Amino acid sequence: PGEIMKMLCINFSIAFTLFMLFSMFFGMIYADEEARAGIMYCWTIAGAMLLAVVLQLVFFTPLLIRRLNYGARIALFGVCFYAVLTPLAFGWFPAELPDAWLIWSLTYVAILALSSLLFTGLYRRETKLLNKQLERYKSETAKRRK
Repeated sequence: PGEIMKMLCINFSIAFTLFMLFSMFFGMIYADEEARAGIMYCWTIAGAMLLAVVLQLVFFTPLLIRRLNYGARIALFGVCFYAVLTPLAFGWFPAELPDAWLIWSLTYVAILALSSLLFTGLYRRETKLLNKQLERYKSETAKRRK
């Protein structure tokens, strides 16, 4: 059931993404000026998500960074993603409202901190479980050899 649900979610995500890209492309061609502002907002979000995926590839795979602890990876990802999102956010928030930018930054930092704690905890729990299973496997293998 878990594998089926995973495939269902992946297929839904692919279909939804393709539909949105198709709709945004043709919306830019046929929509009036007022509607184009909302479509451009969608394009900036799509661009941000693409950049997020590239940053995840950089920071959470051994493709470019081989030896770095998980907490440092999250922190570097968070700083780089903030640097990517903030210029895009100029289209989301009026530049003349410093309160909006303060709330944006505080919200980003809070979400980054909470997700860092959550994923670091999950990572540690998974590592502990895998280490226990490895030790059990090693001890069982050692018993069989005797």
